[in-house]
Amino acid sequence: MTLDIFMAALVNGAVNGGLYALLGIAIVLIFSTTGVANFAQGELATFGAFAMFMLVLPLGLPLVTSWVSTVVLLGILGAVVYFVIIRPRPQATHLNLAVRTLGLSGLLHAIDVWRWGPNEPYKFPSLFGSGTISLGPVALSRDQLGTLAVAFCMAALFFAFFRYTRAGLAMRAVALNREVAALQGVDVQRTNVLVWVLATMLSATVGLLVAPISFLDTNLMQPYLLKAFTAAIIGGMYSFPGVVAGGLILGIAETFAATATSIHVREPLAFGVLLLVLLLRPQGLFSSSRTQRRV
Repeated sequence: MTLDIFMAALVNGAVNGGLYALLGIAIVLIFSTTGVANFAQGELATFGAFAMFMLVLPLGLPLVTSWVSTVVLLGILGAVVYFVIIRPRPQATHLNLAVRTLGLSGLLHAIDVWRWGPNEPYKFPSLFGSGTISLGPVALSRDQLGTLAVAFCMAALFFAFFRYTRAGLAMRAVALNREVAALQGVDVQRTNVLVWVLATMLSATVGLLVAPISFLDTNLMQPYLLKAFTAAIIGGMYSFPGVVAGGLILGIAETFAATATSIHVREPLAFGVLLLVLLLRPQGLFSSSRTQRRV
């Protein structure tokens, strides 16, 4: 493997890993605070990409404004999902809640196929423009560099929000123990709504980053959802730094494996890593058994 191929594989892996990590952060955020494994996270991202392409862009708004408007609209949708799908019958089991998200995933996918499927795929406009930028011996597309920069900035902003803001501290308290947090004056219900809003906004961002790279179609986020869950499980399902590390590890590993063998090895590798972690270290590689508690 030459240096050029090595560097290109490394950057591609970091880009994919950053996307897995962002979607994984959304999954971990919801799971750690509400106990719900949200299997609709990928379809929410796909729906957001279609909403921007079919509903927002035709309004003639600048691309950046369309991006921001779509992310905000998806945040509102996240609140609606919480009140309509998750909040009713709050004493339901975690399995019941997970199956609700599976139903939501199927519903959103069916809507995408019904409304926009016949003419797919669509060429989605890139926020970063076309062309390449040379970094030493490696030529990288603007999409790659822009995606990597946005993923890094979004993760950094999220960590800062989670650590230094009042709302972020409330989320951490609810994630640790919701009963104690409520006794300390934290509004658990409002915190849960905010969690769903932020997680859906993160998912929308990932969808808008993936669409220009992969073309927009109704199956846009299905491969990413599996790998985001794998990244979250590698990180321990409760660790935000862990899911970022898990996403980068998975993205770089699968890219080098595909470069050395075949592009078709990506999905088997992700499934294999997922099963190995669940069998050998179910609490994750970056989480101790002390962090595993009932949500």
